[in-house]
Amino acid sequence: MTQPTLRQTFENAARSVTESFQRAGPFPGQEVTPPLLIEAIAQCLDIASGNEKAGALPPQEVDKLGTHALECVSDLALWAHQLGLDTERDAIENLAIDFALWIAANGGVISVLEPVVNALARRANSSHTPETLTALLHLTHELVAHADPRAGNSLESANPDQPWRILNFNLAIIATRTQKPELMNAAYDLLEQNLPHECAAFYEEGLNQAQKRVYEPQVHEIMQQRLAKWTTRH
Repeated sequence: MTQPTLRQTFENAARSVTESFQRAGPFPGQEVTPPLLIEAIAQCLDIASGNEKAGALPPQEVDKLGTHALECVSDLALWAHQLGLDTERDAIENLAIDFALWIAANGGVISVLEPVVNALARRANSSHTPETLTALLHLTHELVAHADPRAGNSLESANPDQPWRILNFNLAIIATRTQKPELMNAAYDLLEQNLPHECAAFYEEGLNQAQKRVYEPQVHEIMQQRLAKWTTRH
């Protein structure tokens, strides 16, 4: 499920969080502590990796294990942030993408999206070549296809932090950055299916961004066509 280097990076980050937690403590009344979360994540990694070799788990077990793993990753990342260890927080949240992809590959539903969205945003910020952006776009399509739209705080489009909403926008933004019309149109079609009431605003902002010299003329043209479609309808 996860590359040895990624797990080693996690273990190094987890060690730093544990040491900082022990120095900063005690924390009376805290039942979900970093050592317990680290142990739980390690167990989930072992089960998921073993499952790849032994065969598929039933879908309900995939959902249960995946949700538990992502909740533990989210809680441990929050501990790292609270302890002032933002580099370690990033390393911990990177595991969220691997767990989410494991859930998707095994027919499950991704029900905890916040750490996935955070890790994906960082990966997008560090991706600049057409090859890395295209690979990231395919990965994000997989996440959107298996994500639970109810995951997060609210289904209201007015909630700017709703992870499902952000995940769909990230997909469209990554597609725009590839500047490949076929990839852009596929992502925009999905955005229109999942968040129809927000398309006009997205395309209007996209059209403004497409004025920048970094974008080829076809990006501006596609944005203009999409905006016209939605401003006419709505």
